[in-house]
Amino acid sequence: MDFGEFRKINKKIIMNELINIKVIQKDFNGEKKRFVNARELYKWLGVGRDFSNWIKDRIEKYEFVEDLDYFVAFAKFGDGLKAHKTGKIIDSKTGKVLPKEYVLSVDMAKELAMVENSEIGKKVRKYFIRVESDFKRVMRIATLDPKIINQLTTQFWETRQETKDYRKDFTDCIKNFVAVKNYGTYTDMLYNFLFLEKAKEYRKLLDLAKKDFTRNYMYEEILLIVGAFEAGLSGEIEKDYKKLGRMLANDEFVKKFNEFASQKNWLVYQKRARSIMATYDAELRSIKHPKLIDYKKEFSQEDIQKLIG
Repeated sequence: MDFGEFRKINKKIIMNELINIKVIQKDFNGEKKRFVNARELYKWLGVGRDFSNWIKDRIEKYEFVEDLDYFVAFAKFGDGLKAHKTGKIIDSKTGKVLPKEYVLSVDMAKELAMVENSEIGKKVRKYFIRVESDFKRVMRIATLDPKIINQLTTQFWETRQETKDYRKDFTDCIKNFVAVKNYGTYTDMLYNFLFLEKAKEYRKLLDLAKKDFTRNYMYEEILLIVGAFEAGLSGEIEKDYKKLGRMLANDEFVKKFNEFASQKNWLVYQKRARSIMATYDAELRSIKHPKLIDYKKEFSQEDIQKLIG
């Protein structure tokens, strides 16, 4: 399987939004809350006055509370940054004042959009209402049964069925072209390459029962990556089999696996798979993958959209 075919398999229908303000999730005061950057909201609302005066006026007029409705993000000191007696942060290299950033809860952002009293304000507010609706839907399922949160996407079972064929390509490859039939060991090699865990480790983290099929509890995008890798590797093994005129020994299979996995494109997919496992499971299943901690990122509205299809 070439990468063009993989991209075709992984194709998503993306709706072009008139408004697409970045929304991120953070643990805030012991709960998960959604936030947006005030400057980005200001831009979309098309406010006709200075940002600093606008946000300060809105906070005062509508009695928004710091560290509840919003918080202020200050630039970090070091690298030529210093505090001025006025409280402003100055870049000592350029002498410029660095802007103060306001991070708003989605509820505050909705209210600001509503009071802006314009057509674009109404559209922004509707956007945030939909964003929150999607988020609450995902979190509700995550709370009730986090194991199946991966199955939210409408295409999951279609993808699961399709990747069964790629799995069969892989097992048939081992059966027909590899002398040592270590199916489980070879599968663990793949899992370990992608997300640094063997099948048993992954199953233990999710507390799966013996009857539970591991791949039914993987996210759709990971299934696609696993399936594409298996199908692609199978093709390379078959080529070596035909070239050698005999079955590959165990060490020859391992060598071919490592050569295939070291391709630059697969390293890109490896990083993506690890990021999904580290981020989605931490946010939705309350599972931490100790070996993947460096791959965790912000859980965003984009992630929500991928989950709900």
